[in-house]
Amino acid sequence: MTPSLDDIPACPADPEGLRRLGAAIEAAGSGTREATEHVLFSWGLLPGVYQAPEASELQQAMRLLNPAAAEIDTGLRAARTAIETLADELEAVNRRRAALIEEVRNSSAVQALNFPDPADAAGQRFRDAALAEREAAFRRDCAALIDGWDAAALACAAALRAIPDVSWTLSHDLPVDAALLAAPSTSILDEAALSLLQRLAQDGGADAASLLAEHPEWAATIRQGRPEAVAEWWASLPPGVVTTLVTGVPALIGNLDGVALADRVAANRARAAAHLTELLRQREEALLQGRQPVLRSDPDLYGVANRLAALDREIAYFRAVNDGSKHLYAWDPGHGSLIEMSGDPSTAKSALFVVPGTNTTADSFYGDDPVTGFADWQTKGGRASVVAFTVMTGPMPQLDEIPIGGGPQWNGYAEARAPEYADFVRGVKAAQPDLWTLSYEHSYGGGVGSAAEAYGGRVNSRFLAASVGAVDGYSPSPETTYYAAQGPDDINRYYAGRQLGPLGFGVGPESIDGIEIVDSGLPGMNPAKLALGVPLVVADSVSHHNALMSDDERVNGTVLNAVNQILNKARAGR
Repeated sequence: MTPSLDDIPACPADPEGLRRLGAAIEAAGSGTREATEHVLFSWGLLPGVYQAPEASELQQAMRLLNPAAAEIDTGLRAARTAIETLADELEAVNRRRAALIEEVRNSSAVQALNFPDPADAAGQRFRDAALAEREAAFRRDCAALIDGWDAAALACAAALRAIPDVSWTLSHDLPVDAALLAAPSTSILDEAALSLLQRLAQDGGADAASLLAEHPEWAATIRQGRPEAVAEWWASLPPGVVTTLVTGVPALIGNLDGVALADRVAANRARAAAHLTELLRQREEALLQGRQPVLRSDPDLYGVANRLAALDREIAYFRAVNDGSKHLYAWDPGHGSLIEMSGDPSTAKSALFVVPGTNTTADSFYGDDPVTGFADWQTKGGRASVVAFTVMTGPMPQLDEIPIGGGPQWNGYAEARAPEYADFVRGVKAAQPDLWTLSYEHSYGGGVGSAAEAYGGRVNSRFLAASVGAVDGYSPSPETTYYAAQGPDDINRYYAGRQLGPLGFGVGPESIDGIEIVDSGLPGMNPAKLALGVPLVVADSVSHHNALMSDDERVNGTVLNAVNQILNKARAGR
């Protein structure tokens, strides 16, 4: 390439702008110090107006603000120094850039006056060699500029990371409620989320898509708002704005807890068409791969066949979403969540949340025998008063992960999914507060439901179906009625109620205080198979375990009808 001014990289930051930023940061620290001193001066007057035994103790406690403010001020001064050093180093590299610009300009001027003799082949070779050397040197100089800027940025980042975290001197001597610290904010997070939502809704929501494309980080902030706050805001929007947001930013609205149920389904239906196009492209690509006129091994062809079968299942599912025969309530493939809704929320009096357990993936929702069968059964056959959800808020444990250190024996999956399930529950209740709620939790799903209660994911009733139960220290919610069912030889009975730290669940489902045991209607161990060997017995235990997610009345009719009766009683009692 011929050296050109357009090829010289630009500095990634303005040194003067960085210096202004550093000064603003230090000024903020100084303001904190001054404000703290003013607070302490005012607080010092307390004993004169508040005479009580605790007045002196309160006054002494507030004095701890001063060293805390000093820690903040010192840290921000160090941050300014690091940022100003970055500005100085960027300027030094910029001076080299200016010299390179001048060099290219001079070289271009000289070349413009050079008229080589076409017949001078040797001279042409020398000129070509010299030009090649200039081009190589130019590339090295450009790379050196980038390296210089990168080195300066890395040094600044290291200096900022070296600033000690604020130790918050106050916490050394004042009692702190850990539960309060862990609880989500009911104001700051809401204010941040709602201000961004309001920004998206401005001008009727016309700019929502472009704003979110320009600021994709807004989505994470918005999702930190409480579902109750989102529901109140969403209900206040004019219908036209709702429609614009649903169609304009469907990925955000389709996964935002607190949005009206039907609007979330509409948003995710809008996303299905684009996803179908991508799936069909992938299928065509897989077909071409299988048709390549080269020698292919059986494993290669087997892999292509499996890929095509998986794509066909997913294509069929999203075609059903696209034509409205399936209702997708939440779908975030990047995170691993998928929630399908059954029934009509406009006529529903009760909501059923079905949480499948181990081995659940998105593929579990596809095909001829989907995991949604249990929920679907509860909304069909004249059961229009129930809206049901099959819930996977994120990755669930897989049996094939056991050899690599994963699997359902670890209780950490339950803790990871708990806040998400709690937000889902709160979102449905906030969107339709009149719904009576029942959570049907199968297998590992019971661990998720138990952990979610601590995050506000409480329902009117929980039904633990062959559930793992809860971790040590669990206490049932006084506002919830509990039911449990599992086969006499269910596989979970072998390890229920056993826990060692992150392994297992210490509270078995049938040992929860006040729980009502429901007959599963499933057979127990077959003595004949016991005589034939343990593998046959274990196979039956697993089969009876999985049966409690079946929608086949011949297999799981007792529990299907028991859950339906609970829903009916709740509706009749309201």
